[in-house]
Amino acid sequence: MAFTQATISGASGKVTDVTQNNQLLVDTRAEAAFACQNGNAYSALADVTVASTDDDFFHLTNNDTRDLVIYKIQGWADDASQEITIELGGGSDTGNGDVITPGNLRAGGGAASVTCVEDATDLAVVGGTAVDLLKLHATVLLLSTYDYPSGLVLPSSTSMHANAALAGLINLNVFFYFRTPD
Repeated sequence: MAFTQATISGASGKVTDVTQNNQLLVDTRAEAAFACQNGNAYSALADVTVASTDDDFFHLTNNDTRDLVIYKIQGWADDASQEITIELGGGSDTGNGDVITPGNLRAGGGAASVTCVEDATDLAVVGGTAVDLLKLHATVLLLSTYDYPSGLVLPSSTSMHANAALAGLINLNVFFYFRTPD
């Protein structure tokens, strides 16, 4: 039996897909746009010069009761060979580092309920599972962008961290929103 995915046309004339479980098919781009309009989307910028190889330089913990969804990461480095490992889980409190206050992507919006730190010295996060390896652009200082259509999801009290393979200057921007309950 062949499966055909249904579509629904709304009053605006826009079409959306429906899964075989009769659920609307939505990706993080649509959710992020809605979250941004409602003052619920954020960006955390880490701008560090990592002191040595294999350094955990960025750590983000979700302190909210809602799921935190990372939908995009952008970055550049001063070394064309730089690789950044993105890990989910691991220690929730590094005990060191410089606090980062994520910016709300809607002017006048509130603060995010997160703990976010960066540090040029290894944050020494214990644990975590590698979910992506970002190979930054081979042209030094050229911005690389990584989209996550399904999102990297951090339930309440969980975290993500970024680990640099090489020493050097890194600029990493993590875009996220909180998923509103159904």
